[in-house]
Amino acid sequence: MSKRKYKENLLSAKAAADVGLEFAQKGQLQKALAAFTRAIKLDHSHWEAYRFRGIVYAKLGQYNLALQDFTTSIQHRRRCAVCFFERGTARMLSGQLESALEDFSKCIAIDQTYAPAYSSRAVILKRKGYNRRALEDIKTALLFKPQNPDYLHNKAVILSALGQYQQAIKDYQSVIKLDPKCGGSYNNLAWILSTGKDPALRNCKKAIFYARKAVQIDKNDAWLDTLAAALAECGKFKEAATIETEAYNLSVPKNKNFYRRIEIYKSSITYAEWIEKRNTT
Repeated sequence: MSKRKYKENLLSAKAAADVGLEFAQKGQLQKALAAFTRAIKLDHSHWEAYRFRGIVYAKLGQYNLALQDFTTSIQHRRRCAVCFFERGTARMLSGQLESALEDFSKCIAIDQTYAPAYSSRAVILKRKGYNRRALEDIKTALLFKPQNPDYLHNKAVILSALGQYQQAIKDYQSVIKLDPKCGGSYNNLAWILSTGKDPALRNCKKAIFYARKAVQIDKNDAWLDTLAAALAECGKFKEAATIETEAYNLSVPKNKNFYRRIEIYKSSITYAEWIEKRNTT
């Protein structure tokens, strides 16, 4: 290939990649894939086209293809921190947790200020039970992005796992102020306030308020289960049993724990009382 033809291809590859980005931003993912594929055919060393196509594949749930593209982009740009982060994210979503951990750590080694990698690594460490290490990572992420509601939510989840409920409550409340549509924080806050081991933590009226907020955002089985627990804590057992039945009917596959709680609430027993009784027998 002549130098002139090569330069023309490079220009065309960049143009094709730019078109792909436009399609991706509009949500036209199949057209974006075609444009990025054209860019790659024109210039096999166009690492960003591989990266962008990998992002699209990941959005489509085609993680194997996404991983192939992210790996190719890394081969062309060994110091691309965001490439390692994106490959780590695809690996995490496909259940490859150990490999994802390695990628997030490599991302951080290249760019020690890349907050999303600390947050994602914290999520995996929490899943694996390394809560204190997870807390260190999420705190580091918050040093760089102190007002990020997702990071604050993750911190609260980790604090709850460590039994630090008072601070978790404060963090969930901070998340809600930053993002009033964060249903997960409403739900988790309601769960602590309605089922906490320490009676001093429980506040059924606030729990009902937060649980209803969560259900207004997304009426799913898990959040209905929380609302039922909050209602039972306030002595509204008939309503709690009705809501728990709804949670059970929505669950796929059918959640046996939800079914047990229907009978518990019909017996006028709160979730906290049931757990305490179960732990003492």
